[in-house]
Formats: sequence, C-alpha cells, structure tokens
Amino acid sequence: MQASRDSIHITPAEWRWVIIFAVGLTALAFVPFLWVAFSGVSGSDWQFMGVLNNYRDGATYLSKMAQGMEGSWLVNFRHTPEAHPGVFIQALYPALGQLARLLRIPAVALFHAARVVASLIMYLALYHLGASIWMRLRTRRLFFLLVAFASGLGWFFSPLMQGDVTFPDLSIPEMYPFYSSLVNVHFPLSLACLALLVSILIIEFRPGATGDPSVSNGGLVAGLLSFALSLLFPQALVPFVAAVGVYVGAYWLQRRKITMRELRWLLVVILPAVPVAAYYAAIVSYNPVVAEWNRQNVTAAPSPLIFLLGLGVPLLIALPGIYRALRRFEADGDRLMLVWLAAMVVLMVLPTNIQRRFTAGMMIPLIYFATRSLEDFWFQYINRRWRYRLLIAVIPVITFTNLLLLIGNLRVAVGPFLARDYAVAFQWLNQNTSADDVILASEPVSVWIPSWVGARVVYGHPFETLDAAVKAQQVLNWYNGQDTDCASLLAEYRVSYMIAGPLENELGQGVCLAQLNPVFQAGSVSVYAP
Repeated sequence: MQASRDSIHITPAEWRWVIIFAVGLTALAFVPFLWVAFSGVSGSDWQFMGVLNNYRDGATYLSKMAQGMEGSWLVNFRHTPEAHPGVFIQALYPALGQLARLLRIPAVALFHAARVVASLIMYLALYHLGASIWMRLRTRRLFFLLVAFASGLGWFFSPLMQGDVTFPDLSIPEMYPFYSSLVNVHFPLSLACLALLVSILIIEFRPGATGDPSVSNGGLVAGLLSFALSLLFPQALVPFVAAVGVYVGAYWLQRRKITMRELRWLLVVILPAVPVAAYYAAIVSYNPVVAEWNRQNVTAAPSPLIFLLGLGVPLLIALPGIYRALRRFEADGDRLMLVWLAAMVVLMVLPTNIQRRFTAGMMIPLIYFATRSLEDFWFQYINRRWRYRLLIAVIPVITFTNLLLLIGNLRVAVGPFLARDYAVAFQWLNQNTSADDVILASEPVSVWIPSWVGARVVYGHPFETLDAAVKAQQVLNWYNGQDTDCASLLAEYRVSYMIAGPLENELGQGVCLAQLNPVFQAGSVSVYAP
C-alpha cells in the first residue's frame, strides 16, 4: 500500500489511455454483432433474435424490458402460463423498457446500448480502483489490464475433461469483467459498484485515516452504491458486506475496543440495502410464485478443482501476495481484499442454491494480489529485460478464454438464431394476442415469445417457468404423441395458440396437431388454434 493521501490524482493523459482501452475492449465485445450484421446471416433464412451469449437469460431481460415499454415497473414472469401479480425485482430492465418507450426505440437496441455504457463505466471504475491503491503509473495500468481481461484455463482443460464439466471462466460471467460485458447490463454495472465501493473503503480504512462518512470523503457515494447493488445484484453485496464486517471486527479486536468511526462506515454499507433485502425476503417467503422461482434458480458452484482451474494463471501469480496478506494481516488494503476474497469462497461452499452468485467480482481481489505479487515478489526475481517478455508470453494463456467466447459466437446456432419463418409467425401473433394469452411451442422458440410477441408460454425457461421440469416434459409429450389426451394440456394452461415448425418437428410427429385448426402459415412454420 502506498503512503496516505487525501485524494486520488489521475492525470488527463491517464484517462485518455484508460478510455482508449475501455472503448477497445467494449468494441471487441461487439465483434460478433458486426459479424451478424455484415456476414449475410441476417439476409439468409435465419433470424437473429437479439442476444448471443447466455441467450436464455437474455430473452428474459428483453421480456422484462417489454413490460417496461408497456408502462409497468413490476416484473411478471411471462415464461410461465400462470397469471400472477408483478413484483419489484430486477428493476433495471423494466426501467430500461420505460426509457425505450420514451425514446421510441426497440428494446433490443437499448439493451445493447446500455451494455456499452455499463461496460465503459465498469472499466473506468476498475482503473479508479487501481489508482486509489497505487501511485505508480505502471502498477495502475498493470492492474487494470489484468483485471479487465484476465481469465482462467477452462479453454485448455475443458476439452480434456470427461463428462459434463463446466469451468467458471466459461460459465460464470459475473466473476470476470470482460465476460460480464458480453452477457447483460447488470453484471458490469454491479462490478463497477463493487470497484467504487472498494476504492472508497480502501482509502478510509488505511492506517492513519480518521474521517467519518460524509459527502466529501465518499460516505454518501458508498451508501448510494450499496443501495444500487441491492437492486442490481444483491448476491454480490452479501460477501462484500461480510468482508467489511470481518474487517471492522478484526480492527476492534486488535484495538480491544469498539470505535464508532469504523462502525459508521460499516453501517453506511449495510443500512441502505436493508429495506430492499427485507422486501426480497418477504416476497420469497410469502409470494408462492417468487418462492418457486427462487427454488428453481439453482446456480451451484463447481468442484474445488474445476474452480481453481477456472482461476488459472492469475491465481498462481497471486499466491505470494495472498500468503503475505495472511502472514501479516495488516490493517490496510491487503486485509480488506483478503477477507473479501475469503468471504466469497466461504459463501460459495455453503449449502445454498445460489452458490456461484456469491463469486461476483472475484477477479478484483484476485488481480489485486496478482499485481502486488508481480511488483513485490515476481519482478524481484526476474531480470528487468525479461519481465515484459514473460508477461507477453503469459498474456495469451490468461486471455484465450475470452477470445474463445467471442469466436464461439461467430456461427449460426439455434437459440440466438431461429428460422426466419418463426419471426414472421411472431409478427402475426404479436398482432393477434394479448399479454394474457398462452402459446405452446418448443423451448428454443418459447424462450423468445414473451419478448417478441408479448404473450405467455407453457414452458420457456428453466428458472422462470413455474414447476419447469413438469412443464418441459408435458410439452415434449404433447408434441411427440405420448400425451394421448391432446386437449388436456391445452385446457389446463388455457392455451390460445400452438406453433408447429422445424424445431417442434424434432420433438416428434404427434397426432395432436391434426385435431387443431390452422390459422396462419409462414413457410415451414404454422400456427394453430384449439
């Protein structure tokens, strides 16, 4: 940690450098969309549906934005056929929908524009964090480049593993800043909030600091960031609050007394999130729809070995810094970053259904220790001429996963793309249905119906369809003919329309469609009514 200082000085030249790199990384994240636009895919028999990475969750975000465009601030799960009251969760996306309605632009266009803004904010916040820790320009830039783009070794070990093994750097975008910029809006904004929170507390908890939380030293901003995180990604706030609590408790034990200044900073982080946390707890406990959604929303952590491989080379580089922080446990940035990293690991292994959500932002403390290790340990044993040569050799190893994620999007695949006839059928359904209508289709088609059509589906998402496993099997049985009572499913969920196209034909050639009335056809896709 550098000597105490009252302010962070970042020169205009530094900001220009950061902005250039931030814009470059953000533009790199949109290379697959340029491929969609200029490769001729959009003019073929395929229709790009709007989201590439993690398209299932992306479709739910667009559905929530569509509800905002209709004037609602509450979220209604339209990937399930049951009508239910809306709830105030994932408020960012209805808010973006409201903005899209005011600006009169398509929801998907604003979704990606918001991704751009969120990514740029995240990168600027990460550099601000580096500047709050180190005065040396080289160290700031080293931290920024590593935290922005470093990843694990999933790209190497995934092809070698037998069975269904998913590595964090290929499946947990909230851990990695660049990966988070590929998938949605709230992940990069959440990482920005975490970086700014840490940058405030790491200064105010440094030895010799005496200021109580105030407007001038970031106290108000810290409270606002905590509140924003409770709305954007509350699971990311939990380990950070735990870390601040442990840090303050350790400080009190060391001093052998409770000091009000540290307590006030702890309360600044905790109290703004309490009302939102109480609301979430209430709706999970007393709203059966949200309770079922929460029960199904299982994001289990990978095994310890797979997890460590997902951290890869950055973890190896960081080990000397982590060891030093454990051995000394000094009341500075090392201690705060160490307890934050430990809190994420502990919460990740506790028996909850959202284990991996607690790892959000883990690369921030890990790269902090990696940077400390490079400057204070590794560079001391490497000849000056070889330092940057070795870094250049390591960079492809620690960044290849991100490149693999980009390259993986340069192809047409069912999910992000559907046959163009489906899009034509969606347009007809959009004009002939309301939000209360229920449509039956295969899962890759149903996932897009709430955002493209505005109606409900029988089964469309493993988390947001209530009793999802049962409904998924019911849809399969209806299309493949195992459900001999064709009318029972339609009556149970009050289905208004059924879709039959190439993806439904893959489920089976059942007899149920022969009993229905065709009402619309677009090439290979037909729409039926009971």
